[in-house]
Amino acid sequence: MKDAGLTEKIFDIATSYFHKWYGFICAFLLEIIITLSVYGLVPKEEVSFRWYVVGIFGAGLITFIGWVIYVWRYPRRSKNRLGVAIAIQVENPEDGKFLKKDFLSPFKSKIHELNLPFDVLVLRNHQSEKIETVDDARKVLKKTRAHFCIWGSVKKRKNTPEGEIYIFSLRGIVIHRPIQEVQKVLLRKEFDALLPNTLIFEENLQFQAFDFRANQAVVALDYISGRAALLSGDFDTAIRLHESLLQVAQNGSQIPIGKETLKKLLSLEYDQKASFEFFNPSAGVAYQASIQKSLQYDPNNYGALLKRAIVEFNNGTGDARIALNTIKEAKSRAGNGYHWLYSKAFLHFWLEEYSEAIQCCDKLKEKNYGGEEITVAEVICFNENLLKTHDKPQLYYWLGFVSYVKAKNLSTADKYFQQFIDKATDPMQDLKTRAESYLSNIKKEIGY
Repeated sequence: MKDAGLTEKIFDIATSYFHKWYGFICAFLLEIIITLSVYGLVPKEEVSFRWYVVGIFGAGLITFIGWVIYVWRYPRRSKNRLGVAIAIQVENPEDGKFLKKDFLSPFKSKIHELNLPFDVLVLRNHQSEKIETVDDARKVLKKTRAHFCIWGSVKKRKNTPEGEIYIFSLRGIVIHRPIQEVQKVLLRKEFDALLPNTLIFEENLQFQAFDFRANQAVVALDYISGRAALLSGDFDTAIRLHESLLQVAQNGSQIPIGKETLKKLLSLEYDQKASFEFFNPSAGVAYQASIQKSLQYDPNNYGALLKRAIVEFNNGTGDARIALNTIKEAKSRAGNGYHWLYSKAFLHFWLEEYSEAIQCCDKLKEKNYGGEEITVAEVICFNENLLKTHDKPQLYYWLGFVSYVKAKNLSTADKYFQQFIDKATDPMQDLKTRAESYLSNIKKEIGY
């Protein structure tokens, strides 16, 4: 009986502490005990003892290899998928069973239901115990090649004579393509807000609490991964993730992110996607679709309204008057932005409303805003392409003005003003006089 009790003790240590060196020793002792037991039952003449010795050492080698893999090997994500490493430590095996059944299983199910591109990588308890700081979590991300790490602990504590409570702590980090430091800080704050650190609940509420935490974690992953994708320029991934989250909210599920917040975010993402597509000649249909979706989610999106005007103009084959009305609508939602003024000036030039166009140009001389150089590049590119199919003299003046006043490109401005003067018609006499004045200033600045 004493031997049976000792064997049971060795078994418990081997199974519970296999990740420790003494757990490995106990596992090896178990192999010896089992082998010797078998040897005692088999007739000695059939198998010599030396073969049992060989078997013991062979099994020991296999156990050692298994121990090394168990202790040091970390799961890794599949190629072309996002990885989320889950590292939650528990104090006893029983709580580990509850964690697996009531948290990990619902967590995986919710990811599957939303068709999210995540590989869930569950770390063993002894691996989870090593994570105490953000730097520790980053090491896990490197070992698992994951993009997210959610780590924490489940602890059971005595509360009252009647029962016990659980303390469920979670933290999370995300990696992403290089972004500005201020964006990193904001992203971490958003993750922390969506994944509150500590939840305390009574033992009888175990299932509900674990399921609630699983839902929190999935929402946080969905939202933050989309935000990281957006900041990294991966618009399609950002949109797909956030639309899946919006669908959950619209289906009546309670999530910590409002539907209107998600709609405004999706409107922004489609708008930024359209900005990228603007410079891709083959993305005409996709460009229009992105603008439409952006305004569908937020009819007041300033950037999308500006782009809708471009679609309405349709490279000169559309209705410039309707486009001008859209620009006026965009102006009312512009705040301190003045992008709309470029569009308004251009459309007045196109409609041969030169006095209104000149007024816009005079205002542009006075206005400056952050990122204006991008607008200038877009204006120049758009008008140069337009001149390939529409030889309108006033567009040469407009290009000369933008090149001189905003781009500070004297040679380009000189070229376009000269072309305008050569092509100008009688109704453009005032513009011609202004162009000649600009050319005179350019010559003085060049030095001849």
